[in-house]
Amino acid sequence: MLEIGVGSGRVAVPTAIAGIPVVGVDTSEAMLDLARRRAAPHGLDLTLVRADMRDLPDLGTFPLVTVPFRALLHLRDDERLPVLRSLYERLEPAGTLAFDVFHPDRLDIAETHGRWIEREAGIEERALWDEDARRLELAVRAGDVCAEMELWWTDPDGWRASLEAAGFGDVRAFGWFDRRPLAPGATDSVWTARRPTTTIRS
Repeated sequence: MLEIGVGSGRVAVPTAIAGIPVVGVDTSEAMLDLARRRAAPHGLDLTLVRADMRDLPDLGTFPLVTVPFRALLHLRDDERLPVLRSLYERLEPAGTLAFDVFHPDRLDIAETHGRWIEREAGIEERALWDEDARRLELAVRAGDVCAEMELWWTDPDGWRASLEAAGFGDVRAFGWFDRRPLAPGATDSVWTARRPTTTIRS
């Protein structure tokens, strides 16, 4: 399995414990070090690679590629399709891509814009939304440490169109990880898409 945005290994380590080999990619060496430390007590030898999903090295092909924790939202609109095409090329025939994203509604934007909100004990977030540009400036702080990032979103129709343009088939969208149907107006979605056994991308 190839995991893009492996971070601290909180998905990769349990996956490897279950007996599934994992190659994890992240741009942050500090996060990769955390993943190594998380894996060490279990005697796991994760393959961890420092790289950007916009410019992946040759890692081979995989039956499964995952992009957890909404990491695809770090891509600007013009970067989305090239990255999806790159992930397509890293799948074996009939292999699956799986990822999750959000697409906020106006109520969510109105209720959270500019406010510090405690999401977990000791961890606060502040969202600055640009609805026209579909852009979010997100600040996260814990004590004296603060990090900021930019995220870009699109609606489910946009994700489906990009996946199909990248060549994927059997594109499925769910309302959550329990595979509940994606309801109209949902603010989160979980996606799976397959690389066909024969190439259909134009």
